[in-house]
Amino acid sequence: MALVGGLSGVAVADDNGIADKSPQEIGVQAREALQSVKSLHVEAEIKGMAEPAPASFELSYDTQDNCTGSVTEQGGKGRMEVLRKGDRVWIKPDARWLSTQAPHLGGDPAAQLLKGKYLETSARDEDGAKIAQLCDLNAFKEQITERSGKAEAATVTKGERTEVDGRPAIVLNVTRGTQTGKTYVSTEDKPYPLKVEADEPAKGVEIDMTFSEFDEPVDVRVPPADQTVDIGEFD
Repeated sequence: MALVGGLSGVAVADDNGIADKSPQEIGVQAREALQSVKSLHVEAEIKGMAEPAPASFELSYDTQDNCTGSVTEQGGKGRMEVLRKGDRVWIKPDARWLSTQAPHLGGDPAAQLLKGKYLETSARDEDGAKIAQLCDLNAFKEQITERSGKAEAATVTKGERTEVDGRPAIVLNVTRGTQTGKTYVSTEDKPYPLKVEADEPAKGVEIDMTFSEFDEPVDVRVPPADQTVDIGEFD
């Protein structure tokens, strides 16, 4: 494996040449690389955005509706583990999530019924559809691409080489009005976006997302029947 010396003393493996392109070209190729992925792992921290945006989430999902991970709501309104396989959806919420996000299910009594088990529902059900949206990789890619596309109306400059979790990257600095951000684009393999940071101090918004496990299999371990409770039991 050939190594070449990057800027700032960072060694770069198998350089894909993206760092030599213009900021605009880097941005376009990063969006195209993201659109091409069939699976992805995302870790996100979100501050200052209106609900229903969560406070944080960590999800692995693919374009075949397989998904596994967790979501934490804003304002201390609870956390849930989530699984999806096709139209089948399972969540393991804490008591706080049940009382604030699904009071129609019964709050504390529901928490007692679940007792650490998964609540099973369907993407075709009203409640399940809302959860399933969180696990929709295609929709997520469209959102990110749409937001990234707005950079075309922004001032974009190329930063220095760096690393994201040990993977070499080139930084794009983005400024649009009061909004500032950074996109870290892989300089090896495909020019995947490895990390996105966005800040809008006037609105108190801060977003930090890290991307990894591109096109890797998503292993959804379906919980056994004795560890699930069907949502129909709450009717």
